Amino acid sequence: MSNKGSDSTNSWVQDNVDPSDRKWEEFYRNRHQYDRVVRSTHGVNCTGGCTWDIHVKDGIVTWEMQGLDYPQIDPEIPPYEPRGCQRGISYSWYLYSPLRVKYPYVRGALLDLWSKAKSEHADPVEAWKSLVDDPESRRRWQVARGKGGFRRASWDVALEIISASCVETIRS
Repeated sequence: MSNKGSDSTNSWVQDNVDPSDRKWEEFYRNRHQYDRVVRSTHGVNCTGGCTWDIHVKDGIVTWEMQGLDYPQIDPEIPPYEPRGCQRGISYSWYLYSPLRVKYPYVRGALLDLWSKAKSEHADPVEAWKSLVDDPESRRRWQVARGKGGFRRASWDVALEIISASCVETIRS
């Protein structure tokens, strides 16, 4: 009786145990290493507020796992776990996306008006008030809504516009 196929050289399935041939596995080992676990929630237009354990290595998210420590609602009801959705588990894609907005952008018409008002008024709140009180200035940046035209601004300028507008709104 022939014993074809029992010889490992003839078999189409081979067990590869040579470490030099298994270097590709390092990618997967490294992919899931982490220094610490941080608790978070993913608020990407989400009202669920599910908890996530974020595994971080050198300040970079390596992977995410749904939190499993919610309190039991009722002993008669099975636990509602794990919580979390596919959108939540892919949150790190948003975090590291090249399309993510990382800097403040201000409507160009408003930025031009703000620069002019700041040169005329030392106080940022007074500068904002001058823009709001002037119907022509107000119309110029409001008409530009929905038409794009955003320009990158510094954090200082963006925060100054926001804070001046809030203070003026509170005053009026």
